[in-house]
Amino acid sequence: MKLAVIGLGAIAPYFVSAIDRDPTLTLAAVCDLDDMKLMSWRQNGVATFTDYRELLDSGLIDGVVITLPNDLHAEVACAALAKGVAVCCEKPMAVTVEEAARMVDVANRSETVLFTAFHRRYNRHLLDLAARLPADHSRIAHVVHRYQENIEEHTGGDAWYLDLARCGGGCVIDNGPNALDAVRYLLGDLRLVDATIGDVRSGNEFYAELDLRSASGVAVRVELDWALPTGEVKDIEVHLHDGTVLGADLLAGYTEFKSSLEHEYSGILTAFREAVAEGRTYRDPGPDVVALVAHAYKVARTKETRQRMVAKKDCSAAMVKLLFHTRDDRGMKLSPWGSRCVSAGEIHELVTTTDRPVREGERVDNVGFLGFAEFLQATVLERGDEVWLGGDQRLGKIIGFDECHFPNHYNVLIEVPALVTAADLDLRPGDAIHVQRGSQ
Repeated sequence: MKLAVIGLGAIAPYFVSAIDRDPTLTLAAVCDLDDMKLMSWRQNGVATFTDYRELLDSGLIDGVVITLPNDLHAEVACAALAKGVAVCCEKPMAVTVEEAARMVDVANRSETVLFTAFHRRYNRHLLDLAARLPADHSRIAHVVHRYQENIEEHTGGDAWYLDLARCGGGCVIDNGPNALDAVRYLLGDLRLVDATIGDVRSGNEFYAELDLRSASGVAVRVELDWALPTGEVKDIEVHLHDGTVLGADLLAGYTEFKSSLEHEYSGILTAFREAVAEGRTYRDPGPDVVALVAHAYKVARTKETRQRMVAKKDCSAAMVKLLFHTRDDRGMKLSPWGSRCVSAGEIHELVTTTDRPVREGERVDNVGFLGFAEFLQATVLERGDEVWLGGDQRLGKIIGFDECHFPNHYNVLIEVPALVTAADLDLRPGDAIHVQRGSQ
């Protein structure tokens, strides 16, 4: 089988080495816009091209390996497929679901194989774990897959990885496809339950948590990280209901940087040849993973939460009027608002409560009064914010607001394990109150 590699970036050398090791494959051509990268290949008798369309018209090849930036996968793959040239495309198959569907449509109409290169599914430790899994997946409680690295160690100088327009995102679209495919290899189809991203830099997320569920009901957590200080963690833990934990460290025994890729990329090309031999009945998992990634972004990007990122500054207040009484019949009502804007100098009432209202209008009867506090900086008070006394004693968290005295002031409702007043806390006029971002 005569192959061409299109795109001579950081991943291309692993494909080239795998082709060299396989006696059934020949590297017939390479293609890259940078003519300097082509000089050594030209000297070694390999056909070189700077335009992929000329390569596809040359008649030199049976298949192409596409290792281009993500935003070019669909364009080049569709052109190759339309010519009847089989395509092995680096993950992700495409940036969008629509692009992936177009690629599949062209492949079907031309009856040509479209194959996605998920290299981790050929990792020998993953294959060993798959062999040890119980056939009855109802015995599996949950699965955790960590796929974490320092992206700057992996780009090989290819700046497009950090270009949102070219890559399509950060760790979810870069590492996510390999991680999701590895779990799908073990458990079958996955359904996204929730997704959260964080540590966003120039639009690219450097951290993400994906929660999924298999068709048999197994809960899956995929943790993605582009921001490890150094090194990488790529492992899977399968927790059984009986307490047994089956694991696979995908990098175990591979002491050199990226040395596990040698056998994984050989696995890719072996599977690609088999897919081409299978022909029109071959069904690639690439579009399913593109859909999972797209769904994860749809969920995560509409959330206000961004993990590992400071969303607002802390604020301080000073007690100006103390209160010392409790009530069990106060009749406050939870307002519909999850947040309230507060200007510097505004005074609002701090009220502790052991009630747990969650819906608009729910009564709040059991309360302890701290008193009135003057906010020293403009801020936004939000449900989930933590309230501290003097900066070192946590009082509780804000669970909402009551507006019975508005516009004079809000009652800021603070969830506590037991009612307390200013007397219980030995508060004095002028004592400091601190509010900082907490969990929601």
